Amino acid sequence: MLRVLITGPPGVGKTTLIKRLVDHARSMGVEVFGFITTEVREGGSRVGFRIVDINNGREAWLAHVSLFTGGPTVGKYNVNLRAMEEVGIPAIRAAKPGSLLVIDEIGKMELMHRDFLRALEEVINGVHFLGTIYMAYRTNRPVASFVSKYGFKIVELTRTNRDQIFNELVKELNKEVKPI
Repeated sequence: MLRVLITGPPGVGKTTLIKRLVDHARSMGVEVFGFITTEVREGGSRVGFRIVDINNGREAWLAHVSLFTGGPTVGKYNVNLRAMEEVGIPAIRAAKPGSLLVIDEIGKMELMHRDFLRALEEVINGVHFLGTIYMAYRTNRPVASFVSKYGFKIVELTRTNRDQIFNELVKELNKEVKPI
């Protein structure tokens, strides 16, 4: 089974890489489930993040600088836990055995929801897994344990190795993941 997590500093291209790999997997006839987290900018500055179900296109605000006040925060962003309940967790649980589950990302905002890691644990043994993870994941004991328990390969993305990593992961997808 494919078990890869991509890490790297913000803005290095992790989400772009994941989107390219999703397109490649689909071109192979592979069913893809999971979600992408995209940043939203207004007037040149980042105001929040949307979570988008890869399979059905459903989306919601995951975090925003001025919406969802009174709840949990990560930096300047107010986190919308309902987005994980309505989009993120259903996108995980929809994954079919043998499919590719894509999670962008295992990060502080997603981890605010108590069922996020539990949902991943429910499906991981039956799926191929490709995702992104925040760089400080080792300091979060449940996340570090999850990564270790399932034998993830961690790939650090940089601006200089993006194309090389893409090519390597395409080869791994071609070798490991087959259409259902």
